[in-house]
Amino acid sequence: MAVVTTSRRPAKRELERAMKMVRLLCGDFLPREGRSLKRMMEEADVSGIVVVASEETWWEDRMGNRFRFHPNLAAIRVKELVGGGGDALVTAANLKQGDRVLDCTLGLGADSIVAAHVVGEKGEVIGLESQPLIAALVEDGMKHYASGSSRLRRAMGSVRVVCADYRVTLPRLEDQSFDVVMFDPMFRNTVKRSSGIQMLKELADPNPLDPDSVREAVRVARKRVVLKERLMSGEFERLGFRVVKEASNHAFGIIEP
Repeated sequence: MAVVTTSRRPAKRELERAMKMVRLLCGDFLPREGRSLKRMMEEADVSGIVVVASEETWWEDRMGNRFRFHPNLAAIRVKELVGGGGDALVTAANLKQGDRVLDCTLGLGADSIVAAHVVGEKGEVIGLESQPLIAALVEDGMKHYASGSSRLRRAMGSVRVVCADYRVTLPRLEDQSFDVVMFDPMFRNTVKRSSGIQMLKELADPNPLDPDSVREAVRVARKRVVLKERLMSGEFERLGFRVVKEASNHAFGIIEP
């Protein structure tokens, strides 16, 4: 059961956002009433609670660990693109203005944000996230994250977050209905120093990408299907992707329909 609360003294806007979060998660709302989050979790007998505050929304467990949306490297990547630089994903996917992109594994949404910046207002980016808690927090975060960059805000605001499993969604889509389909499954070995990624790993779907879904993605994509993975993971070979771009700690493989 998902439990949602607010800060100790919520404004009307916080309450409205909290009620929307309750609807998204099919959860229950508990008024804060001055109580600590730990006490609320103990009384409700839950392992974690969603907190809607004035500037951010997060999920917190009984140990005080938090999971929240943050654009992370997307902010740096968008800034680099604005300055005329390149981006490994953009190159691998051959993203262009006006492209329609399906991100099958949204997570924290960094790649979707970068893609949204590139495809612009004439394009479209839809991000699928199978885990309702992650989908709800990322959707809320993309709409309310305070950034000084108008380009980053526009990119975040244009990503359409859909709580759905790509294994179910892909077979229902029409042939060549998207230009690019992207996969970024959760790496088996994540970067230990990144607390946000470690919390995401705890909440995310751990199942590996399956060949049937790849075949459906190839049918749906007009230009390219892109996989982001560790270079030595063996996933590129197992799933039939050709490696075209290497980054600092991962690589990109493609299939061209």
